[in-house]
Amino acid sequence: EDLRARAAAPSFPPALVVHMGTPEEGERFFEKRWPEARAVSDPDKVLFDAFGLERGSLMQVMGPGTWAAGFRARAHGVGLPKGDPRVLAGSFLVKGADVLESDLATTSASTPDLSRLARAAEAL
Repeated sequence: EDLRARAAAPSFPPALVVHMGTPEEGERFFEKRWPEARAVSDPDKVLFDAFGLERGSLMQVMGPGTWAAGFRARAHGVGLPKGDPRVLAGSFLVKGADVLESDLATTSASTPDLSRLARAAEAL
C-alpha cells in the first residue's frame, strides 16, 4: 500500500516515522514507498517506550484478524518485521513537548486514523 496516499490530507503536518530497523533498512523501505518521509531508527525502542507503546498479546499479534493484513503486506513487498514484532504501533500528533492526539493500535493489523489526526492538526 502506498503510504503517501494514507497520509494525504490538505494540511497534514510533516510526518516522522520511527522504526526498529537500522537506518539503512529504513532508507531502503521508505525510498520505494514514501520518499518524502522522515524516518528515525530506534532499535532500542527508546521512543516506543517514551510514547507508552506496549507489546501485544499473542492474539493481538498473531490472531485470526492479523493474518490477512500480513498477507497483504507481503504482497506489497513488505519483508519480515524488524526489532520486536510484538510492539503495537501508534500515531501521535505532537506539538513541542505535548502529545495532542494519539491513535494506538489494538492489533498488529490496526491502521491509524490519519485523517482524524490531520483534522486535529488543522484545528491548531
